[in-house]
Amino acid sequence: MSLASFPEELVEHILADAVIASPAPSLRASWHTPLDLRTRVAPLLVSSSFHRIAVPLFYHTVVIHTPGQSKALLQALHKQPSLARSVRRLVLLAPAETDIEILQLLAHVHYLDITLPLEDREFGLAGALHGLHNLEELVIRKGAATYLSQRGPRAVLDALAGVITSCPKLDSVTIAFPLSADHSLSPLVDALTSASSLTTLRTPVPSFWSPTLLNISSNPALQALCLGDDLSGKSAEHRRPVMASSLFLSAARQHGRLSDLIRAGTSVVGWRSRAWTMGSVDLGNPPAVNAEARFDSSC
Repeated sequence: MSLASFPEELVEHILADAVIASPAPSLRASWHTPLDLRTRVAPLLVSSSFHRIAVPLFYHTVVIHTPGQSKALLQALHKQPSLARSVRRLVLLAPAETDIEILQLLAHVHYLDITLPLEDREFGLAGALHGLHNLEELVIRKGAATYLSQRGPRAVLDALAGVITSCPKLDSVTIAFPLSADHSLSPLVDALTSASSLTTLRTPVPSFWSPTLLNISSNPALQALCLGDDLSGKSAEHRRPVMASSLFLSAARQHGRLSDLIRAGTSVVGWRSRAWTMGSVDLGNPPAVNAEARFDSSC
């Protein structure tokens, strides 16, 4: 049996593992990137059949590291507009002015991972974000040298707040930096609090108590609050647990709705409570349980 006799759906499934990029930013040095790209391009050069099948897969997940890559992608989209329909996941690690036009062309993106810009100026990226109506998952990152008080990052945050409230399919948001009471985050926090389709929020554990996550927990649509450094989409039992001894978690357990959301999305080591304190039980009339009954939260 030759490879040409394989069902095309099977060939597509096999090529997907080799061609589709990971949406998670690489932790390796930047000089590894060309090698990774050549590895993914290789299947496209095997034959005309492989090229036809693999090109849409190659553009399924686009990770842009530099403004130069952004310009190259824009040229490819202008040369072959049909490629825009193949892009489902977009990762912008260094937002540039070229990305404005790219975002306007990619109407079918359902996953956006964006790092806030460093520039203390607005270059129009905020306006382009308003056209993303099909988003299902949003990831927001911030570099160590990025200050939220600057105009560029603040404008993008305000635009992303509008995206959160206007996208009917957006059910998962990851904020890859701690949510604090910073005034620059107010529009984003308000959006997370009122988003009617948001079910899962991922963010690091705050170092100290602040009412930010408590306010967000009032969103009736929210089902899980995933805290910790491991912000992947894995289920709670497969993520690294956090310690209950942190100042934030010690205070959070005093708030029923907030603690229930944390239990639903976070594995907490050492967080013990009476069995009847789960939010689904009427605390005014708790069921009769053994006075020594306890549970270890595993979610």
